[in-house]
Amino acid sequence: MKKTLALLALGAALAGPALAAENCRVVRMGFNPAQDSNVVLTNGTAIAKYLEKSVRGVEIKTSVAQDYTGLVEAMRSGQLDFAWLSPVSYVDAAKNADAKVLLKSVRGGGPYYWAAFVVRKDSGIKTVEDLRGKNIAWIDPKSAAGYTFPRATLVSKGIDPDKFFGKQTFAGDHGAAVLSLINGTVDVVATFSNNTKGTSGSWTQLLKPEQAAKVTPVLYSKPIPGDTLSVRGTYQKGCAEVVQKITNAIAAMPLFPESKSLLTNLYRIDKMVPAKDSDYDVVRDVEKAAQKK
Repeated sequence: MKKTLALLALGAALAGPALAAENCRVVRMGFNPAQDSNVVLTNGTAIAKYLEKSVRGVEIKTSVAQDYTGLVEAMRSGQLDFAWLSPVSYVDAAKNADAKVLLKSVRGGGPYYWAAFVVRKDSGIKTVEDLRGKNIAWIDPKSAAGYTFPRATLVSKGIDPDKFFGKQTFAGDHGAAVLSLINGTVDVVATFSNNTKGTSGSWTQLLKPEQAAKVTPVLYSKPIPGDTLSVRGTYQKGCAEVVQKITNAIAAMPLFPESKSLLTNLYRIDKMVPAKDSDYDVVRDVEKAAQKK
């Protein structure tokens, strides 16, 4: 009996590292559908090719989730090892999918951005009160800039968004949202802004210049911590070396000519910097505030 147990223990010891090494060689990376999914997949694939060259011996398989919730669910069910998560999705994934944040995005010099309510310049909308009864396009219920933070901004002013607006819709991604504004389908959109000066945001990055010139923000949220690169906790434990190499390679992207544009092309990110879970406590607080009426 002792001999049998010893053999089983030896077999487990030998099989364990081999199994971990095999799993670590195939990395499944999921991307947030914050913009057109086909464009995100193309740019995500370019990042995967860069990582395969930078981290020898790994194969990167990429996918774009149908929506923000689907990305978290894929991580929770073990279908993804890494995910590019919005701040709200990260908080959800940290709670329900064992996600661990590795890096956060920097745009315009800071590791944060804002939500903005954007309208057409010819709409006559100048103030928050002017938005009453208007039709709005949010992005996704798990979008920080496209739902949670702008909603909390209104709640902080004593406004119940569900009673304040006319028709509410979810555009699915920021590009579709600002285009619906240009087309007159909606009166206002909640979307991301890279500053509070009205000079950089989804409308300047995802619309043609002549279209962007027709819209303007009328209200901003508080700062939002950057979007994340996160890893499934069990994968990090079993493949710590691979996780560290991938993290280092992504953080180093802006330093080399062949890779400096990859993050910009993906989500208009300047660079990725180290992050910790407590950076997203503000998101947890805002989520609670957004539900108050």
